[in-house]
Amino acid sequence: MVQVDREDGPEGTVVKLAGTIEESVDLSQLFGEFTGVLSVNCKGVTRINSVGVKTWIRYFQGLKSTGRAFKFLDLPHPLIEQLNMISNFACGGEVVSVLLPYGCNKCSKEFVASVKTAELKANGLEVPKVKCEREDCGATFDDDPEEFLYFLQD
Repeated sequence: MVQVDREDGPEGTVVKLAGTIEESVDLSQLFGEFTGVLSVNCKGVTRINSVGVKTWIRYFQGLKSTGRAFKFLDLPHPLIEQLNMISNFACGGEVVSVLLPYGCNKCSKEFVASVKTAELKANGLEVPKVKCEREDCGATFDDDPEEFLYFLQD
């Protein structure tokens, strides 16, 4: 089950998703009516199943067909996997940022860092260096950048 936190502002609506996107999810009902740009923050999405993928694509293709503007923020690993496998998963929406997985070399902590896709593209898809929250630690990207960011390749 997915939970939605919604904020309406002058530029449009921001919805924050948390949980799993599956067969019981009705995005149209969860998001409701909105004006302006729909910004979907996906940071809290932990899983999406095959029926959830179909629901996702149906909803966002419907928005696209009516000329509605939408964008995605902080896409986590489960949704990045779908972007890499399904060419129209973003349905014409702008992917503004993704969550990149890192692991600390010293304390073994795993964490994610939000990175703008424009920054990744400008740097030839080179993942940025980030630090662990501890001052004396260093972190490395915890995946294969070429595979993880495949959807950004032209």
